[in-house]
Amino acid sequence: MEQGQEHSLFEMNMDSTTQSHIQSISKWTKFISITGFIVAGICLLLFAAYGENMIESFSILLRFGSTQEVSLLIAIVIIALVISACWLYFLFRASALLKQGMVSRNSNQLTEGFNAMRIYFILSFTISILGILNTLQSFL
Repeated sequence: MEQGQEHSLFEMNMDSTTQSHIQSISKWTKFISITGFIVAGICLLLFAAYGENMIESFSILLRFGSTQEVSLLIAIVIIALVISACWLYFLFRASALLKQGMVSRNSNQLTEGFNAMRIYFILSFTISILGILNTLQSFL
């Protein structure tokens, strides 16, 4: 076997079970990402509709805080929503590329789909580690 020679994933003769699993992964990742986008959209709509009330509530909760601190808290929430949207985008992209790769039997699209899924899991790992560190920091 030559190292310079390219091989297609479809030359490996994937059986129907493997193809079924990849199609199932594609369906579930699409469902999860679309559900996440809907939840993020609802959060943004609620924030747009009730933003002033939320600022007032935060101001009452942070009596000793200034409006700058409240604005910073709201900015952090918006940044978290944007990061979540980017995170879900990679899951949605993985779903679309896996499905296209299976339908067209294009190994490049299938590879790009798994690469998008890899990025999604790297982001998931990073977010998890930050959450763990935040929890540990609160104990100290």
